[in-house]
Amino acid sequence: MDDSDYLRLLTEQAEQANNFLSNARKWERERWVCQRLLQALNVPSRLEEFSSAAQEPPDVLFRDANFEVFFVLDEGRRLNDEWRAEVERRRSAFSLSQLVRREAKPRRIPANEFLLRLAPTLRKKAHNYKERGMDLGDLDIIAFASLKREVLDLNSHFPPPTEYLRQGWRSLSLVGPTFARVLFAHPDAPDFLRSNLGRSIVFDVGISL
Repeated sequence: MDDSDYLRLLTEQAEQANNFLSNARKWERERWVCQRLLQALNVPSRLEEFSSAAQEPPDVLFRDANFEVFFVLDEGRRLNDEWRAEVERRRSAFSLSQLVRREAKPRRIPANEFLLRLAPTLRKKAHNYKERGMDLGDLDIIAFASLKREVLDLNSHFPPPTEYLRQGWRSLSLVGPTFARVLFAHPDAPDFLRSNLGRSIVFDVGISL
């Protein structure tokens, strides 16, 4: 493969990522996050086992799990705008050297600081759903962390997620490009979540957006 072929491949990959972030593929993205968690927990799954709910939440139904998915991003980042710009950057490049750019090394942060990144969305969801009279105890939350400026130190201590427990969710799991962890799961949560409670699982290959 010469440089022009590789440049074309990189452009196609950016176009696919941009398409994956479209509104039309929202449910596919949410299912993909669920699949990443299940892969980490070594839970076999088939596409036909996933379905959408008649009314959201939840986002994705899988066996006895009611998954509600959200993305955790660096402040100010918008994935759609980011990948749209990246598509144009790759399309306009004439050589691989034009695509080279220096990225700041992400800051390694402890688990207690990392978990704070979940707070704004979880607080908003808890407030909105309770106002709508929904039982949060039926929902299994998955937070997918797609951060460029920070990286989780998996060797750091994970404190009890007290605030999120008080909100009333049935379970809360964290998925990143290279890891997954079930932060808490109540007794009525799916077995595959409860049996993996408190374990940090590292992926062989990292995938992010």
